Amino acid sequence: MIVVVLSVCACNNATTNKAKNLADSAATRIDSTVQDVKQDAKMTAAKAESMMSSNPDSDFVVKARLDNAMEIRLLQASIEKGTDKLLKTDAKSLITDHKKLGASLKAYAGKKSYILVDGDNGKADDELATLNKLNKGPDWDKEWGNALVSGHNKAIDLFGKARDNVKDSELKDMINDALPTLQAHLDMMLQLQGKLGN
Repeated sequence: MIVVVLSVCACNNATTNKAKNLADSAATRIDSTVQDVKQDAKMTAAKAESMMSSNPDSDFVVKARLDNAMEIRLLQASIEKGTDKLLKTDAKSLITDHKKLGASLKAYAGKKSYILVDGDNGKADDELATLNKLNKGPDWDKEWGNALVSGHNKAIDLFGKARDNVKDSELKDMINDALPTLQAHLDMMLQLQGKLGN
């Protein structure tokens, strides 16, 4: 009887160990796949950056597209986690404008055969990680407002400098059309920032 019980226990332990080993192996494969995807994204971004160095037009389009995608990620986070009603309303309005800008940049890049990375290539990750450490509420909303003010200041600077550097007249027109919208976004974010107590 004791031998039978010990045999059953040994089988159960072997089965448990086998299941644990399979789970560990699957987790390792998933981690490896995630790392491969991240590496592929970095290589695509590196290709895009190497293209940028010799062409101010493609340089601007690639940077603007990445920054725009980052802003969209931050705006989407506010709809999910923001608590201030005006913050959410403003974010929805801004997302619409940023999606239009992203589509324009993508269409232009397609005509010129510029290589673009889908998404923001992780540009929003650090800011989102900072936000995710905060509980929903006033602190989260304030940090988000600060991030959007900073992001729009950088975007206005990028577009303003590019207006003087790009060669293609169509791209100059796109930049001139986008700048007033970006400035209006910044003004909106500054007002919201004041309301949130910054």
